[in-house]
Amino acid sequence: MGGQSSRAIFTDIVTQLKTTDVDPNDHDFWDDLWKTTLNVDDIFELIQPEDVRLLIEDRPNNLKTLFTQAVAQLYQVVETPYPVYFDQALNCARILSRVLPFMLESNSKFVKELFWTRQQVPKPKASGGGGADAAAAPGTSSTAAAAEGATEAAGGDGGEDVQESEPVAVILVNAIFHLLFLPDFTIEDPNMDFAEEDLSSPEFKSALMWAPGVGSTEKSVVTSTAYDKNRIDVLRVMIAAFCDALYQVPDAYDSCASMWLEVATSCDSPYAEIVFYSLMNTVLGYDPVGWGMPYGNLVSTDTAKPLMEAAVQALIVLLDYGHPIRPPHLNGNGGVGSGADGTASAGPPLPYVSADETDSQGFNVFRRIMSTVEDPAQLNFIFRGFVRLLNNVPQAEASYLPYSITRVGIEQELLVLLWKCLEEIPKFMPYILRHCDVTEILVPVCYFMLEGRRDPSKVGLMYLCTFTLLKLSGERNFGVSLNKPYSLRLPVDVPLFSGNHTDLLVIVLHKMIVSGLEKLSALYNCFLTIICNVSPYCKALSTVASVKLVNLFQLFTSPRFLYANEGNHVYVAMLLETLNNIVQYQYEGNVNIVYAIVRRKEIFESLAALTLPAAISGAAELAAKRQARAEEKGKEANGKAGGGATAAAGGKKNKADEDSEPSSNPMPTELVSTTSVVEREREDGESGEVEAVSAKGPLSSGASSSSSSASSSSSSASSSAGRFVPTQAWLDEVKAELPLNTIMRLLRHLVPQVDELAAAGGVDEMQVLDFIRQTTMVGLLPVPHPIVIRKYQPNKYTCLWFTAFQWGVIFMHNQQVPLFDGKVYIRTLTLSLKRH
Repeated sequence: MGGQSSRAIFTDIVTQLKTTDVDPNDHDFWDDLWKTTLNVDDIFELIQPEDVRLLIEDRPNNLKTLFTQAVAQLYQVVETPYPVYFDQALNCARILSRVLPFMLESNSKFVKELFWTRQQVPKPKASGGGGADAAAAPGTSSTAAAAEGATEAAGGDGGEDVQESEPVAVILVNAIFHLLFLPDFTIEDPNMDFAEEDLSSPEFKSALMWAPGVGSTEKSVVTSTAYDKNRIDVLRVMIAAFCDALYQVPDAYDSCASMWLEVATSCDSPYAEIVFYSLMNTVLGYDPVGWGMPYGNLVSTDTAKPLMEAAVQALIVLLDYGHPIRPPHLNGNGGVGSGADGTASAGPPLPYVSADETDSQGFNVFRRIMSTVEDPAQLNFIFRGFVRLLNNVPQAEASYLPYSITRVGIEQELLVLLWKCLEEIPKFMPYILRHCDVTEILVPVCYFMLEGRRDPSKVGLMYLCTFTLLKLSGERNFGVSLNKPYSLRLPVDVPLFSGNHTDLLVIVLHKMIVSGLEKLSALYNCFLTIICNVSPYCKALSTVASVKLVNLFQLFTSPRFLYANEGNHVYVAMLLETLNNIVQYQYEGNVNIVYAIVRRKEIFESLAALTLPAAISGAAELAAKRQARAEEKGKEANGKAGGGATAAAGGKKNKADEDSEPSSNPMPTELVSTTSVVEREREDGESGEVEAVSAKGPLSSGASSSSSSASSSSSSASSSAGRFVPTQAWLDEVKAELPLNTIMRLLRHLVPQVDELAAAGGVDEMQVLDFIRQTTMVGLLPVPHPIVIRKYQPNKYTCLWFTAFQWGVIFMHNQQVPLFDGKVYIRTLTLSLKRH
């Protein structure tokens, strides 16, 4: 029948479903529904969200028959995969992907019982095999009878001809996984005979996998637009079925609460390994350049990109359920909790499960499979895939030929998958740090941070990039690898410099602080931690990066910041530790930073000479400025004196101001620390300590845990009218915690000599740098302090944040075909910065 008549018939069917109770035994009606094949856009247009909600409330029996018959037909196609019935199977899949999100949204007793109550279905009849009668068409005779048995289960009309089945939801999940590897539907028929004992063999897995890479590198890919489209439809049903996290609130969210994902990730999930490998390889094997040449994307298949997008979303959803597999180096309780120094963890300990604890709550077979990836060739395939896809965005923006490279618009999902690889594959991070050029990952991450730092819609992406850098910076090899010279030009506003990738990192994080969104103030601690972690290994910092680093020190020691909160001195201590690391461990190659310190000696001297009256005066000055700004804003809001010109003058900043201070008051009381000392250990014979850092993220509870030492001074600090007022006890604690000794000794030795050299006249900056380079500080500086590396430590809050973030991204990226209803309030896991 023609396209228009199909739409009319389908519209009439939907109308009848909404207005009358349809008998489950009305085979003509239901056959018309399943045989009226429409494309996904038509189905999503003709079935509106309110239609599904109306069925749930007013016509639940119609919805029950619709759902169970659709599942029964998918099951039937899996059992008897005849191509003549594939169109009806696609129709069922598209209808299910439309109705499932709203059924999960309702969370009603009716829907729960429909999903999870065991049904009474007819026993399968014996068949002589191969003929048409042995496999009736979906929607007719035998399939219709099975659906009728399912829909009539509530009546208890059982007998010898019926049996108890699995819940319909379980049948649907299993059918989805089977449909992903149905010959001539989603894969090419391998035309190979496998015995039952061969089903777990590498040959069987290679024959069914969508693409080579992880799990097998021997399969030749057979591209097919039809297969890709069918795979997308099946993956869309999978995402719709597993979206119940969207309808939970943060306080009640449990990563093990989804019964759908519990079934999908259990140890007996069908084709689990092949599902993981196929999704992983489809994503990381995708080439956005098309056929490897400019504009190749215009002549290649148009289904590869949407398939890759659906695959990465399905994969990160499957990997999000449950608890991580316990790495071999962790002890029985997961290795988290109180540190050796007794400091409390920043959040509730993250539970782990062992690889063999298949019956434990939170076990996820896909996480177990991921944790077993260890072959160097496969680890390299994963790394090269991330490099190719993440660098696609800056490459597409910087291309001289417009639109010659397809821009991959799923960098957020890719970064989530990268994070899961870093967390869940024990050998992945050691491999890429030792055998790969990790700066190929650093550059696109820095680009994303620079490009999105002013965009409120990309705050989540900023957190994700920061967590990734924090994770990597906890490894010595990462800091060493950043000494590679930097020669690229990113299509963003990066100051011109000649140096290495450490320079790039410092410049980018400086911009994040001085010209980023106010919401990014919660990440200042992370930014400084990343710089501090890599500082001992920086062989030569450029002039630009050196000036930026000292400017940051000036910023964080200014009254505007230092006296905004009693714990803000911990950020000054972090910067001092960074400078000390460079001076004590990499003096010879870092004359630029030494010279920048000497030129700004008054900042360090005034901090060392800080007195209580000066601190109180600075705090009072800050309070007065804040009061004046508040009054000015009040006048502007009421339309009083000053008018528009005053408002414009008061709210406008020039570029110099922008590069010298944060975009707004950077230290609200809700500032979320992302670091907490929870463990100390020795590192490879170095006289250094390793601190485990727990990133609490924006869903943190309580005040900054890295400020715990400063918080202890709260009893000695006082406040007036809600503002911080320094006390002598606070000042004593600040001076005790600021490691100024190394810098002050440096200044006492170098400043007189540099002043004497300058007084002689005719000396330019290069001569001063040469003098500093030739001056030895051996025996003049204190004994080098231990290198302290702060490592990321996962906890409940960061896991909750990642779940919230990825579902927010999936929600937004599935609006072209509107899988979810964007017109109503979804009780999603929020990215709120308020205290949990």
